[in-house]
This record gives sequence, structure tokens and C-alpha cells, in this order.
Amino acid sequence: MEQLGATPTDDCDLENDLEQLMAFWIVLDKASREPFTVKSNIARKAAWHIAVCASRGLITTEVDYEMFSNQWMITEEGLDFKDGLDERIEQLM
Repeated sequence: MEQLGATPTDDCDLENDLEQLMAFWIVLDKASREPFTVKSNIARKAAWHIAVCASRGLITTEVDYEMFSNQWMITEEGLDFKDGLDERIEQLM
């Protein structure tokens, strides 16, 4: 007969969590310090993270209303999110 009680869950993978947070942080940091083109090596290597950041409004190619560039740049929301990531990464280290 199986034991009754709490069912254990998978342990939190802190190493993978930190790796993912760092990948987002790198994209945001790069976009804030030195905007990168949509066809750059970083854009190719970090395509998934860039897609997530762009879909959440953390980075954009929009320079002005309906005017776009070929570079990813950080938004105000992205700067705020990056600050939060700084705190979270610090906690995990």
C-alpha cells in the first residue's frame, strides 16, 4: 500500500534558474549598453531570449511612433526588469 501524505516534488534547479536569468540579463544589458542589430551574432545565438524580451516589451526596435530601426534597444520596462534581475541573481549567488 502506498504511503499517504505529501507528495515530493522535483527539487528546484537553481543552476538552471540562474542560467536562464543570466541569459535574459545579458540580452537586456547588451541592449541597454550597445544596441545590437536584428541580424547580429547575439541575435542569432539568443533568439529565444530576445523573442521573450520583445514580446514582453522589454526590448524593441521602435525608435518613434511607427518608426523602426534594425537594432534591439532596451525599454523603460526593460530597465526596470533588469534591475529586478540584478536583485534576483544576487540572491541566487
